Amino acid sequence: MSCCAVIVTFYPDSDVSESISALRDQVNDIVIVDNGSKVEHKDMLQKISQQYDSTIIYNEQNLGIAAALNIGIKLAKERGHEWVITFDQDSQVTLGMVETMLTAYATYPQQEKVASLSPRYMNKNTGNIWRSKVSGNSSNNLPYCEVEGVITSGNLIKLSVFDSVGFFNEGLFIDYVDKEFCLRCITQDYKILEAKDAILLHMVGLPTKVNLLWNSSITTTNHSYLRRYYIARNSIFTYRKYLFEKPFWVLIDLYYLIGNLSKAIIFEPNKKRRLAATALGFYDGFLNKLGKCTRIF
Repeated sequence: MSCCAVIVTFYPDSDVSESISALRDQVNDIVIVDNGSKVEHKDMLQKISQQYDSTIIYNEQNLGIAAALNIGIKLAKERGHEWVITFDQDSQVTLGMVETMLTAYATYPQQEKVASLSPRYMNKNTGNIWRSKVSGNSSNNLPYCEVEGVITSGNLIKLSVFDSVGFFNEGLFIDYVDKEFCLRCITQDYKILEAKDAILLHMVGLPTKVNLLWNSSITTTNHSYLRRYYIARNSIFTYRKYLFEKPFWVLIDLYYLIGNLSKAIIFEPNKKRRLAATALGFYDGFLNKLGKCTRIF
């Protein structure tokens, strides 16, 4: 089964070379879509693309992760691939990850219903492994479990699925792009699988550990003000769209959203600006205002 990797970059550092090197032998094709990085980043990416025989597309400005992914996905479709696996610039595959995911897919009894597969995720710094929320069969005897949604990085998607459900929603720009796509697939009776033995090295935000009383601690993501805006705005858009079809999903996601925002406002610096960005995001979400944010925080 032919597989193309699509990697979205934005002001990447030299670690991206190591990530592409680890991926090169696991896929048939690599497409890098750069979202408006500076000349020095483009020069570095050009050398990497030549070294690893990959295609690079330069967007003159940051079009958002959804638009960048769609550009790469459409090229993968044009080239006749069956699968696309999407990444951001900070993730790195482990040995045999893609093959492990496809092997898990081969054991699923209703392959025609599978939209995508994901790995499990390992924190690069701590070695902790986390997984997606299970929605269906999670028997220990199976190499997969059914999940309700997965993140963009490491998501292995059948290219034929885009003909049925459409591409990523470019109006969201960033944040909830993956969640909204997964919900669209699930509400059209597709399945999303997690391959239990596939591992992707990944980080969320810029996590910081905060020590509390009695030797306890919490971890905050330290997302930027702009990301706080997008998270708030796009969560409201997604909740409004899927409230009646997936009410339990909305309630669970809202619970975690409130928890994460509370930690950010309490424990992260510049609390007023974070709160203002979040409030404006909620406001624009209720107004159904999408696209690239033009507000200044």
